[in-house]
Amino acid sequence: MKFGSKQGIRLLICAMFAAGAVACGGEVEQGATGPEGPAGEQGPQGEPGEDGAPGADGEDGEDGEDGEDGADGLNSLIATETIEPGDVCANGGVAISTGVDANADGVLDEDEIASTENVCNGVDGSLLCDEALAITGFTGLDQRFFAGNVSDPITVETNGDGDLNLSIIGTGAEFDASAGDGTFTITPEDIVEEGESLQFALVANGECGTAVANFTLDDVEAPVANIRLVHLFDGAEEVDVALTGTTDALATIDFATAEGPLEVDPGNYSFDIIADETVAGTTDPADFLLGESYTVVAYSNAGALDFIILEDDVVSPVAEGNFRLRAIHAADGVGNVAINAGADEASAAELVADLAFGAATDATDLATGVEFVQIDSAGTLFDYIGFSPMAFPEGAIVNAFAFMLEGEPHIFVQQLSNAGMNTILIPGLETLPVSIGADVLNATVRTGGDAEWFVTNEEVSAGDFAARSGTITDEESSWIEVTFEVTEPGVFAFDWKVSAESASFNFYDGLVFCADIDAAENCNSDVSDDEIGGTPADFANYTYEIEAAGTYTFAWVYEKDVSVSAGLDRGWLDNLTFTPGLP
Repeated sequence: MKFGSKQGIRLLICAMFAAGAVACGGEVEQGATGPEGPAGEQGPQGEPGEDGAPGADGEDGEDGEDGEDGADGLNSLIATETIEPGDVCANGGVAISTGVDANADGVLDEDEIASTENVCNGVDGSLLCDEALAITGFTGLDQRFFAGNVSDPITVETNGDGDLNLSIIGTGAEFDASAGDGTFTITPEDIVEEGESLQFALVANGECGTAVANFTLDDVEAPVANIRLVHLFDGAEEVDVALTGTTDALATIDFATAEGPLEVDPGNYSFDIIADETVAGTTDPADFLLGESYTVVAYSNAGALDFIILEDDVVSPVAEGNFRLRAIHAADGVGNVAINAGADEASAAELVADLAFGAATDATDLATGVEFVQIDSAGTLFDYIGFSPMAFPEGAIVNAFAFMLEGEPHIFVQQLSNAGMNTILIPGLETLPVSIGADVLNATVRTGGDAEWFVTNEEVSAGDFAARSGTITDEESSWIEVTFEVTEPGVFAFDWKVSAESASFNFYDGLVFCADIDAAENCNSDVSDDEIGGTPADFANYTYEIEAAGTYTFAWVYEKDVSVSAGLDRGWLDNLTFTPGLP
């Protein structure tokens, strides 16, 4: 703890107890009170003189050169020790020692003490109290503290009931001690750097003596409100978000992404969504309070721009082995839904039974291990399976938004505790989108046929997982398709592999690829752009040149003829990429 001069400490402590203390440093014997002297006569008051004319301003001097940075300073510390009644203090008291922590061990050692002040009790506490005054604790130190803002009241808890005279020693804050009732407030002056804290000593003087206690503020927060932005309005791609009435954008954000947290001064605000330099919509005004966190969501409502403003709890701790989830229904055109989640379909439990469009659930702590999410829309089921475990990791705080993308409800998972881990869950595909690159392409993925494709780690080209065709028999097929939009020409590439009947002369069983097709149901070996059969030793890379901006659909089908099976009878797909620019 840092203090001023020795003399300043002495004057401060002596001033604090001018009414109750009888000595400051050594024993003092109090004499009898003398008779009051007669009051002197007041002389006449002189006439005030006239104000002189102000002098001319002097010229500014030249700025001096910056001095060199000094070495890191050592902390000043405080130590207290009770003085028993005796020669030093007739009625007892407390010795307050100060000094510099020369060895930086956080303890004021005896050879580091620079000065000691003795604060003596003015009245023998034993005559009035069963025990000497003692500080037993504080109420209110567990609140959040903000730089430059007055705290809620903090109460000093003691073993007595009488009035208390409070004084605080320390730097980095202003204090307001209420008279007699043992409460005070703190206004922190500086934001505490990571790993540092503000330390103070509190001295209480009451009818039963004097007591000293130290307390610390470990965290002082910036005096702002935090705002996150989520763009789920499919009527616009990249948009700017600005405070209404201003021209500077707080953030530029793409469709199906999030930004933030952004710091703003607490206050009442509305936001403009600006697309192509035109205001597409404005939120209703809302209060954004000191230290609180909010998410402003732009989404489609009957094709028009609408908004939800959510208040996020990012402060309350999440229990060990859990994560915190709130579900928001922003899927335009989808009625009330039920949402189920769990480790798998068999163990899934209902999170909400009847969530209306535009509504949000309360944030709920759930056990980790969720790898299955299902949306039930009037009996139509949308399953989300095989997504990354990092979508809902232990300790995470997430908002999960159902929204429409290419005519199907997807789930955008917004991480409040780790903004870099936002993900999109794709319906109908039992695979990790990141494993095959579909999330990088912002692709809509479908799978079907006589068996669906799913996730596997048995054969992988990149990362930890790949997509694998479903198990089928003669004259059956298993297909997967991806649809995505590109804004410029480039090269689409992927890795594929099969283990199937030999295709030395004719294609019998194997994997076929169809480029820019209406739907995967129309893809087969008769219309394919390419095909592979047999048992290649490893993944092969395939490239396809996209010559113009637009929306493209690509399909892969594992198909079997009328007889014979060989190898593992399956195909794999991995490492989907798009590289702008043609070779």
